[in-house]
Amino acid sequence: MRIVALSALVILSACASVADPAQEGPAVLTEATPETHQELVKAVSAALNVPTVTLAADALTTDSELVIERAPARDAQGRRLQGRELSQPEHFQLIQANNRCVLVQVRTNARYELPGARCRLK
Repeated sequence: MRIVALSALVILSACASVADPAQEGPAVLTEATPETHQELVKAVSAALNVPTVTLAADALTTDSELVIERAPARDAQGRRLQGRELSQPEHFQLIQANNRCVLVQVRTNARYELPGARCRLK
């Protein structure tokens, strides 16, 4: 009897730890603080494997999607170089999952938690 009770307890606790898809969805930031902005820059930079990116101060405050385009190549005088830019823009989506703000890189489905950010479902 003890083994059955213990097994039931283990199974119930495992079910409770599974993420509920109903608690996950597109979200927007509720506060655009400098700390949140820095966290977002850090996450996008890590996703793109670049030292830093430039984002608007109000990024992800009105829409859950973020599109990042590469800066065009320029010559020594700052003029844009001629030619086609073949790389595609990177798409990200902010979601709220289990009351946490998570930035998802759409192409790779990589997730970057933003622990200091506050967001709400859109």
